[in-house]
Amino acid sequence: MADAESKKGKEGEEHAPPPKKKSKLLLIGIAAVVVLGLGAGGFFFMKSKSSPDKAHGAEEVAAAEGEGKSTEGGHGGEAKAGEAQSTIFNLDPFIVNLQDNSGTRYLKLTVNLDLTSPTAQAEITAQTTQIRDSLIILLSSKSYTDIGTVEGKYQMRDEIVARVNQFLTKSKVKTAYFTEFVIQ
Repeated sequence: MADAESKKGKEGEEHAPPPKKKSKLLLIGIAAVVVLGLGAGGFFFMKSKSSPDKAHGAEEVAAAEGEGKSTEGGHGGEAKAGEAQSTIFNLDPFIVNLQDNSGTRYLKLTVNLDLTSPTAQAEITAQTTQIRDSLIILLSSKSYTDIGTVEGKYQMRDEIVARVNQFLTKSKVKTAYFTEFVIQ
């Protein structure tokens, strides 16, 4: 009987299925390597594809600067000879109540001013209190229906530029950019 049992034990060992944990781990490992390889390959492909474009653009900028030409496209127009570059002045955020009958609404607005010359920064800094007061009065007089549309935002931008320009004597604000605009 001992021989029969030993034969059964050997046969059972021979026909036992391979461990499934190892095969699952092996498949997961292979899949992870393939995914990482594809991701790295895609990254290097996109990086090498964009590099010549950047180098070509840098050559164009250098050539245009050497010739005194403007590198701006159709967005800002051509720069005139002797025209100073613009300077951006960041105003602190404004938080005001809007004029609404439907309840209390707030406007949080951050404005950056595009100035015609760097000297305008000193002029604005010297009159920051008066400019902020004027803009707070302007913004708090608006209702949601006034500024809830794109046209309303453009109109408010023009009004901000006009208000700030009232305080400037040596230079002017070209435009205002909204970098944060939240109505709640």
